[in-house]
Amino acid sequence: MTSNDDGYERTNFKKKHFQFPGRSNSLRQFLLILLSISWMTSTRRDATIIAFNPARITHTSTINSLSTCNTITTNQRDVDVDVDNDESTNIIIKVPWLIIGGGIHGVHIAASLIGKGGIKATDIQIVDANESLLHKWKSRTAATGMEYLRSSAGYHLDLDEHSLRRQFGVDTGNAAVGNIKGAGRKKSKKNRKKNVSLQGITSNDVFAKDYERPRLDAFNEHCDSVITKYNLDQLHVQGIVTSIEPKEGHVKVMLSLLSEQKKNNSENEIGGMISYTYKAQNIILALGNDEPSYADWVDEKDIEQGFVRHILEDTQKRSGEKVRDHDVKDVAVLGGGITAAHKVLELVRTNDSTTRTNCSTLKRRIHLISRQPFKEQQFDTHQDWMMDQAASKRSEEGGGYGTPDRQKKFKSSTCWKERRKMIVKERVAGTVTPAIFRGEGGLCYAINNGDIKWHHAEVVKKRYIEMDMDEDENVNDNYNNIDATTKRSTQKRRIQLSLSCGNTIEVDEVLLATGFGKKLPGGKLIKDLVKNFDLEVSDFCGFPIVDENLSWGSKGIYVAGALAELEIGPSARNIAGARLAAERILKAATKTKA
Repeated sequence: MTSNDDGYERTNFKKKHFQFPGRSNSLRQFLLILLSISWMTSTRRDATIIAFNPARITHTSTINSLSTCNTITTNQRDVDVDVDNDESTNIIIKVPWLIIGGGIHGVHIAASLIGKGGIKATDIQIVDANESLLHKWKSRTAATGMEYLRSSAGYHLDLDEHSLRRQFGVDTGNAAVGNIKGAGRKKSKKNRKKNVSLQGITSNDVFAKDYERPRLDAFNEHCDSVITKYNLDQLHVQGIVTSIEPKEGHVKVMLSLLSEQKKNNSENEIGGMISYTYKAQNIILALGNDEPSYADWVDEKDIEQGFVRHILEDTQKRSGEKVRDHDVKDVAVLGGGITAAHKVLELVRTNDSTTRTNCSTLKRRIHLISRQPFKEQQFDTHQDWMMDQAASKRSEEGGGYGTPDRQKKFKSSTCWKERRKMIVKERVAGTVTPAIFRGEGGLCYAINNGDIKWHHAEVVKKRYIEMDMDEDENVNDNYNNIDATTKRSTQKRRIQLSLSCGNTIEVDEVLLATGFGKKLPGGKLIKDLVKNFDLEVSDFCGFPIVDENLSWGSKGIYVAGALAELEIGPSARNIAGARLAAERILKAATKTKA
C-alpha cells in the first residue's frame, strides 16, 4: 500500500489499482470502490494483502449521508464500516490481539508477541489515548528531573536482555540472549567500546557506576529503537476505550477516536463522532497505575490558578490567573520519596546554572516537605521479585537455587488478602537510592549546604496572600507613583503553607511528588467490566484474580502492570514487571496459536 499527496491510499487487487477515499473524494468514488470490492468477492478473485491501519482511515461528511452497512474483507483483517443517517460512523475491526495501553508494559508485550511469539504485526493493535506510544512515561519522567533510572541496564523493552548495553557499545562478550550471569557488574573501561549512538551518547557516560543504571535519555532512545524495530507506531490507534464486553468467541471493545478524524470533526469536516468497535480474540489490559494522588488540602482553584501542580499529572495545564513571572520564584516540593528527591535536585541544578549565567539573578528558595525521614533503598522491591521464570529455570539447571523463596512463598499462598499484605510489605514506597541521597551532589549535601530547606512536617493549613510589588526585590522604582487600579493589577499572589512543625512558608508554587493513588487502575471501565461480566476479583482489595498466564477468566482477557499484582507480586508495576507479564502472556499466546 502506498500514499500520495492527493489524499488517497493506494493498493492493488490482481494488478487492478484502487484508491481508498480521502477527504476530497466524492460519494461516487466511494461507491465505486465498494462495488469493485463486491465484484471481486463475488467472482472469488484473490486479493493482495491490505495493511490496514485504522489511524490512517479518513472519512467525510459525504460518507455520512449513506444509510448502509459496508464490509471490506481482506486476508489480514475484516473491517466493517457501518454508516447511518444519524451522522455517526462506526467502524468494526476484527483483530486477534488488542492491547489497551501504550506505555512500558503495552509496548514490551507487543514487541514480545511479535519477536518471540511469532504473531504478525498486522494481528495486533495498540490503543492509547496519547498521541504517541510511551507518551506518559516520557512526559512524567522528564517532569521529575531524573537523570538516571533506578533499575539496571538489563530491564528495558527489547527482548534480548543485553540489547540496551549493546546499543551503547558495552561489550557483553558471548553472553547468550536472556543470560543474566554477571548482570549488574561494572564493566572496565578497556572492555567498553567507544561507540557513539544516533544522538551522540557514548557508552562511557550512558550508565551509572552503580548497578549499570541507564541514563534517562539513553533509555528513551533505546525505547524508540524498539518501537521502530517492530513498527509498533504503525499499530497505535489514538483513542479512549469506553466499554469492554466479553462475547462468545471474542471481546467487543468500544473506542472513541482521538486522532486526526476527531480533530477534523471539531472543525466540522466530519458530520458526527467516529467510533471503532473492535472484535478482538484477545485483549491485554496494560493500563498502568491509578491517577496521581493529591493532598487533602488541595482544591480545584489551587490547580486552575497554577499555584499547585502534581509532577506526574502530564495533562495538567495552568489556566486562569497565572503566578507572576519574576526572577525569584520560591517553590515547595511535597513528598518524601525518589520523585521528590529528583525534583528538588533538578531545581538546585537550575539555580546553580542560572546564577553562573547571570550573577545578579537571585536564587529561588527551594523547600522540601516530607512526613517521614528519608529512607535509603536501592530498589523499591527486592531483586528476587524481578527474576523471571526463564532465569529461574537456568539457575536451577546450573545448580543454583532456582525460583527465589520470596516468589515460592507468594505463589503457595491461596489467600488473596495474604498476598496483598505481602505486596504492601515488600514494595517499599517513599524511599531514595544511596546515589540520590549520599552520592555526588546528593540530597543530604544539598540540605546541609542550605540549597534546600527541608521541613519534617505536614501541611496543616494554606491560604493566599497578596504582596505589593514594592515588597518584591525586582519592582520598578515608579511603583509608588502609579494609580490604585494599575497597582492592584500588579499585585502578586503567593500561597502560604502552615506546617505541623510550626513553620510557615510562602511560595509561588507547590509541586506535589505524592505518587499515585491506590485504587483499581482503569476506574469505571474496569469496575463495569467486573460488575457486568462477573469477573473474579479479591474481596479484600478488588484487584483481578488471574491464572498463572495472567488470563482473567476464560473470555480472552489478559492483564499486566498493577492489574497483575496478585499473580506477579510486588514488581508487577515496574519495568521488570513488564518483562514478567510478557513472559506469561506469551505462553498463553503460543498455546492459542498452536
